[in-house]
Amino acid sequence: MAAALVLTFLGLTGRLVVYLNEAAQGLLAPDLVLITILGRIPGALQIVLPLAFFLGVLLAMGRLYADQEASALRASGAGIGFLARALWWPTLMMTLVVGALSLYWAPSTAVWVSRQLAEAESVAMLNGLAPQRFQSIGGEAIFFAGASDPDSNQLLDVFIHQNDATPSVIRAERALQRLDSRSGQRYLVLENGQRWTGFAGEAKWSALEFDEYLVRLDVPATKATPPRLQASSSADLYAGNAQEQAQFHWRLALVLMVPIALTLGLAIGPIAPRAGRWSKFLPGVVVFICYYGFVNFAQSKQADAEWPMFVALWPVHVAMVAVIAGLMARNRSRGHA
Repeated sequence: MAAALVLTFLGLTGRLVVYLNEAAQGLLAPDLVLITILGRIPGALQIVLPLAFFLGVLLAMGRLYADQEASALRASGAGIGFLARALWWPTLMMTLVVGALSLYWAPSTAVWVSRQLAEAESVAMLNGLAPQRFQSIGGEAIFFAGASDPDSNQLLDVFIHQNDATPSVIRAERALQRLDSRSGQRYLVLENGQRWTGFAGEAKWSALEFDEYLVRLDVPATKATPPRLQASSSADLYAGNAQEQAQFHWRLALVLMVPIALTLGLAIGPIAPRAGRWSKFLPGVVVFICYYGFVNFAQSKQADAEWPMFVALWPVHVAMVAVIAGLMARNRSRGHA
């Protein structure tokens, strides 16, 4: 679990930096950053857990052989088969967890995250109005505030330029937001200011003073865009086109990686006498990453309709099983099995 937590944290760090940057620019509400990151965790865990499980099996095997416990087990008639049976229930539980993540939880949370981000885009300019920055508030209107009053949640010394059919410039002492409960329309309420209307280079300008002036905020409606492949349900992917079916087979491959991770760890784990428990760590990680990379490569080929769909990703899994069988045969010839 420690390895899974570390790998998940590393995988989400890059996305966290992106969200923090968007929040700093006013493109994402700050209170959505943590919620969005939490929604990304199932999608990261479905990839991290098979690798973390493999590392756990590999390190456990290294410990058994380095401490000569594996030799004692073999002397009592308990070999690799005994270890495989002992790890069968943890493997089954991990397979079910990865299956639930890959086939259901990760797509469901991806839909929720996509919806939250889409809604955040439509209101980001409302929640992101900040002083000392030129910002668009809809249409051709540009907004600038000299300072803010956190106690009253108002912006002070406000300047607005509206480039409509008749351009206008507005200056006000303060501004705040107001929502019309009946229409749902949002307005920027300006207090104690002046408005000048006219064209640049012409002497004919009109001016007025106001105690309260409302500027409508044109908030774009959230578009009902179809969800990405990661957010599509497994049933929809199975009945979809080549790209969608390739994504479905990718989810199944993540589930199948767990039992393969067990057998691969048992095959690579045995170490030579007097070797350190970490001697097979780097080779094992390289082999598993290559396996993961080939699965990803095959999935991309199927998504591009370059490989036939009926074979799915099984050739990669079969090749990995053949490698494991070869490693097991070598271990038996050396007396490690």
